[in-house]
Amino acid sequence: MQTKVLIVAFFALTASFAAAAQASISTDAHQAFPSAVEVQEAGNSVYADVENDLYFIDFESLSVNLNDIVVTDANGAIVLEEKVFDLPVNTIYELDLSKYQNGKYHIELRSYTATIRKEVTLK
Repeated sequence: MQTKVLIVAFFALTASFAAAAQASISTDAHQAFPSAVEVQEAGNSVYADVENDLYFIDFESLSVNLNDIVVTDANGAIVLEEKVFDLPVNTIYELDLSKYQNGKYHIELRSYTATIRKEVTLK
């Protein structure tokens, strides 16, 4: 009888610890990865060679692992989408926008938990 009580108490205690840990993880993940972060607030992750319309994205300086990079025009139409989830975290990715017309574009660095946006103007 005592063994059954101990086993039930053990499982009840384990379940309460698991629930508390899950709640803690969910709360921390929400705070660490907001739905949209400006690149400037994320540190020096995007470097520009404005003369050549080249942008360099330093994966190692980001606080998230990227899934893909999407570039949209001023109307929101996707002009470029690259899957980058299989690249190493120490990658410096070169984004060549020289073949696009002048105007405003949005670079979106997407992970599974966050989107980091950067607006650029091609001249």
